[in-house]
Amino acid sequence: MHLYEAWRRNLEDLVIQRGGVVLLHASLFVIGLLFGALALRSLDADTRLELTRQLADSVRVLGQAPAPETGPLVRDALLRQARQVSLMWVLSISLVGAVAVMALPLLRGFISGFAVAYLTAEFGTRGVLLAAAGHLPQTVLEVPGLILAASASVGFALEVATSWRVRRRLSGYYGALAAYSNTLLSAAALLVAAALVEGFISPHLIRLVAGARM
Repeated sequence: MHLYEAWRRNLEDLVIQRGGVVLLHASLFVIGLLFGALALRSLDADTRLELTRQLADSVRVLGQAPAPETGPLVRDALLRQARQVSLMWVLSISLVGAVAVMALPLLRGFISGFAVAYLTAEFGTRGVLLAAAGHLPQTVLEVPGLILAASASVGFALEVATSWRVRRRLSGYYGALAAYSNTLLSAAALLVAAALVEGFISPHLIRLVAGARM
């Protein structure tokens, strides 16, 4: 209970203190969604046909194959999220690299927008169900975690840069770094939960949709 209260307080403080930065990253994610959906129109007919064929084959195999082993799926998802969090931490403490952190929500939105738009356009109702089964469950947790982690990273870089510009010294740097690292870990808890959902739940939901006759 104490850990949960500390976790919640960390994220609440981030939203209150860095509300503008959080809103900026949420807006970047939405912009990425729109660009991802629009990017579908840039694909030529041959590319779309090949993608559709490969995806249809994959869906058919998933519907007929036995349940996948969750261990490797969970491990890969956790490693991907760990790399993402580590990248944000390294970029933020470099200060200049914090600008690149802002591209992560944009990229995540682009991927989500393209995937959902493609599945819906090519497979209709079944595509919507596939997107809901294979993409939505972990995204509900991953996107807030990513936005909060990116906001904490950029907020830390802004705090350190402001301190240097005003005082010409990095006053309280290590204290700010410790507080930022703590907040980043709190946001990373959402990413870990998303990885667990992606490995344990989403594959079974996809199999249900893939095996259904529509």
